[in-house]
Amino acid sequence: MDELELFMCGFIGVFNHKVEKIVSKEAILKSADTMVHRGPDDRTSFISKDQRFGIGYRRLSIVDLDGGRQPLFSSDGSVCVNVNGEIYNHLELKKELEARGHIYQTNSDSEAVLHGYEEWGLDVVGKLKGMYAFSIYDSSKGIEGKGRLVLARDKLGIKPLYYSITPHGLIYASEIKAILKFSNIVRTPDMIAVSQYLTLSATPAPRTMFEGVNKLPPGHLATVDLHGNLQIREYWNTADNRVDLKGVSEGEIVEEISQSLTSSIERRLMTDVPFGIFLSGGVDSSLNLALMSQMVDRPIDTFSVAIANDEASNENQHARYVANQFGANHNEVLISDEQFTGFLTDMAYYQDEPLADPVCVPLYYLSVLAKSKGSTVVHVGEGADELFAGYGNYALMNDFHRALYAPFRGLPYPVKNLVLQIGSLGLPESKIEYVNRATLNQELFWGGAVVFSENSKQRLMNKYIDQQVYSNIIEPYYIEYNSKFSESSFLDRAINIDLKHRLPELLLMRVDKMSMAASIEARVPFLDEELVELANSVPSSLKYKNGVTKYILRKMATKYLPESVVYRKKNGFCGGTTNMIGESLTRYAEKTLGDSKWISEVMDQKEVQRIFETHKTGKTSKGSEIWTLLNLALWHKVWIEGESV
Repeated sequence: MDELELFMCGFIGVFNHKVEKIVSKEAILKSADTMVHRGPDDRTSFISKDQRFGIGYRRLSIVDLDGGRQPLFSSDGSVCVNVNGEIYNHLELKKELEARGHIYQTNSDSEAVLHGYEEWGLDVVGKLKGMYAFSIYDSSKGIEGKGRLVLARDKLGIKPLYYSITPHGLIYASEIKAILKFSNIVRTPDMIAVSQYLTLSATPAPRTMFEGVNKLPPGHLATVDLHGNLQIREYWNTADNRVDLKGVSEGEIVEEISQSLTSSIERRLMTDVPFGIFLSGGVDSSLNLALMSQMVDRPIDTFSVAIANDEASNENQHARYVANQFGANHNEVLISDEQFTGFLTDMAYYQDEPLADPVCVPLYYLSVLAKSKGSTVVHVGEGADELFAGYGNYALMNDFHRALYAPFRGLPYPVKNLVLQIGSLGLPESKIEYVNRATLNQELFWGGAVVFSENSKQRLMNKYIDQQVYSNIIEPYYIEYNSKFSESSFLDRAINIDLKHRLPELLLMRVDKMSMAASIEARVPFLDEELVELANSVPSSLKYKNGVTKYILRKMATKYLPESVVYRKKNGFCGGTTNMIGESLTRYAEKTLGDSKWISEVMDQKEVQRIFETHKTGKTSKGSEIWTLLNLALWHKVWIEGESV
């Protein structure tokens, strides 16, 4: 088989429907250079003859062959394609497309998008399996055959894609910073997005924290014509894609999961550069190692991280144990307090918009470690906890919902309201929030990373406007899901909420932004489309069973791992906000927030100080609130006040 050409990248494109605005090659390359970390190995550009379309591209070579340089063009030059990511089923598609008469010019997996589009048009998105964001400029389609633009983001949202509508047309890019560099957008915080972020830890698509800049949701496709008409449609929904497991036994489901994950990992080994695994010693990353070790004939490089002098963050002994079980070449890094805080300004730069998860810091240093040891590709375990109900919070809320929340929610409103009024006099704030939700007949679960409630935002924000996060974001997800699965369980519906927002816009973006900041590619075997469809079809009674979270995956894992690994109590990556937001970081955050004029303008300083004082007592952790506010202040300092690029 010919050597495969693979590469990750950052790209920026411009499509102007007004002819008087032409695209400058110099400007587009300067914008692409803001993403040099996504592609340090090469830079290319293309400007159409009429100068209404242009693309700038930064390349991270996975196999550094000239034949795979982008953009890719159709044989007649009418179609121009740029892809960020990997198409894992490209060989099957190549076989099918060549049988239909298509002639490949390279060995690049991205060429499947080009010929697939020529053969199936917009339906090509339904054929692709992988992680990707791509653009297609087709000069033969659209108004009088003068051109249209097609944009797509992968089904699960592993790769990002941002865009901005301008008076002249549309700008799109892998990162917001490239759009800001190219355009004259006034950098203004979107206060609706700020409110949504404060509650949900990341801005839900399609908004971003910048007014005038949006992101394409996962599983969505956009087209733009020369009238400037932008049409966006969903082409894949996790709720709609399932397999029939009726009559299938528990043992058979275990075997199907085993086969599906094995195939997924095997597909993600398509690279000729050194690769490794981020290993915590938990069941997900350990399964990655156990299965991969059966497929390669050399020791696998594994990487783990901890924070110095913080036992709650340190899983290195567990990672070492698993690495030794499979003869891996294990590597570790310890982060000092100075390194942790020293990266925060850079973190805000790489994130583009705030992600309220301190895991971003150890993820970055872990990525740097992998890069320093020669690994350009790493496998990560994201997605397993969502698909198979691995979070302890799922179990707690499931039991609470069944025993108390659902019965209370069913009571007459006057009774619930009386309880709310009485409870507000003595119940803890977190408990009052649940009583309030039930009183308003809202669903219990809003997501796995909810920080500030609407009530707490009323106290926090000087100019609070109810952005109705529940009715505008959360409730529509429930309505859509319930319309398809009227008898669904609490756990099924909770998982669906996290698959819609927390997983793609927080967890996957933290992996994408931090790994790309170190110029490495992270692959996500648990988010293979076939495995996702299978996991979504597994009854929730097999995901949380007999008090065991992630029951069915753990049962499968016992085929490959010691039970001490499979059933070890779950520890969050480097612990969590409770331990990561320690004394040193609390002081740093308090000073940063105190120095921020913008935070003083939009936040009540007495309420901000109350959060810090509560946290410093040690009785109630306010780590999540502090980290969320710190990220917001750093974002504003870097991107609005500092205007980094």
